[in-house]
Amino acid sequence: MGGLGGLPFVGKTGFKAYSHHVPKDGNIFIVFAPHIGVAEDGLIGKISRPGQDHLDSACGAAIGGYNTCKGGAAAGGNGALDPYDPQFSFII
Repeated sequence: MGGLGGLPFVGKTGFKAYSHHVPKDGNIFIVFAPHIGVAEDGLIGKISRPGQDHLDSACGAAIGGYNTCKGGAAAGGNGALDPYDPQFSFII
């Protein structure tokens, strides 16, 4: 059920399909949580990943959505959400 930014991005159809696998009288456990990096120096939104020599964004999709909103533009860059990038458009 995962997607960008930790959003469960399967919609009604995916959730319905998933729920059909629950045993009779069973339960579904859903976790929703975007991952937000914290660098060793306390910088929020950045993380040092093994094998890389620079700080990287985490969660890049959430930060990208925030920066897009902060800049006053939507995913398409012209005020319209991008129909070819529905997960990012949803985050925005």
